Amino acid sequence: MRPELALIAAAVALAALVGCGEQRGDATRTAPQAVGTVPATDPRAVATVAVSLVDYALDIGEVAPRVERAGLIAFEATNDGLVRHALAVDGPSGQERTPPLRLGERATLAVRLPAGTYKWYCPLADHERRGMFGRLRVAE
Repeated sequence: MRPELALIAAAVALAALVGCGEQRGDATRTAPQAVGTVPATDPRAVATVAVSLVDYALDIGEVAPRVERAGLIAFEATNDGLVRHALAVDGPSGQERTPPLRLGERATLAVRLPAGTYKWYCPLADHERRGMFGRLRVAE
């Protein structure tokens, strides 16, 4: 194979592995970042929910998470577990999620949520079945 074709093939393979960001509706996401850096939170967010993804739970320091106002909510997820985790929220537009995060990585997911109760969980492998799930109340 010619060197320039090999380089193009490698670039295409890398782009397929990295993937492209996706937007649905008002949801936005950030790329994983190492701990110590602060992901940019959308300035339009009415609330920010910090969540630690541990093996195998969503740790926010509260028993029943609640957000006072409906609107764009920023979820700042940090993987503090030993395996890859992600955060998904089942909102009115369907599932919105972060990319899989390695130990120490964090990402912000902003989702527009009207008043109601929503499921949030780790969508990877069997993590939800193992206990990485919960309910989030918004403006209730």
